[in-house]
Amino acid sequence: MFFDFHTHAGVDREDVKTIRNAIIPDGTSAERGVLAETDNHHWVSAGIHPWYINEKNYSAQLDLLREVAVNDQVKLIGECGLDRLRGPNLNLQMLIFTEQINLSEELKKPVLVHCVRCFSELLHLNKISRPTVPLIVHGFNNKKEIARQLIDGGFYLSFGAALLNNKSNAVKIFREIPVERVFLETDDKDVAIECIYEEAATLKNVSVNALKESIFANCLSLGIIEK
Repeated sequence: MFFDFHTHAGVDREDVKTIRNAIIPDGTSAERGVLAETDNHHWVSAGIHPWYINEKNYSAQLDLLREVAVNDQVKLIGECGLDRLRGPNLNLQMLIFTEQINLSEELKKPVLVHCVRCFSELLHLNKISRPTVPLIVHGFNNKKEIARQLIDGGFYLSFGAALLNNKSNAVKIFREIPVERVFLETDDKDVAIECIYEEAATLKNVSVNALKESIFANCLSLGIIEK
């Protein structure tokens, strides 16, 4: 089984299981279509993305997330996190992110992290809050030193289409990341998850089947799949 750990458009297929991302809207009654994402057999990640924090109504967003997140189909809280290039001020982003980590602790569900140019803040928050739930940085494509600090801090890393670009940071560091801390995703890219697995397996010098087994084991360890 292939696992697409984070996608905005992917659908389950015969040999592919996806976790579709559901962005929590502003919390008004007219925007509650996100609930429909959990009304079927799809696996979902649900969270308040830093780009879409409603500065005047974020409490309603948090209320809606709490309502959605208890559903068994919601496997991850997120994507949520910090973005220095887009969204409200970082203090508010940090507040909303912390609230979502707290919710994940209550529900014992892992956190899918969006982080853009805020890795020092992310690492500091992790150090002071010491979450017991796993945190997974999605779409990782950064420097080796940041990857090392994240791995040392207990994070998992999810890699996507950047693995198909042999000049990317992701390719440069992927061989060195322990496979026990790795997931693969398509995010919003028009690429098959099988292609990402094939390239990842080549970089790791293992078979695709062996990589599938490793990522299946990682899903088990996070509690996404039950034994």
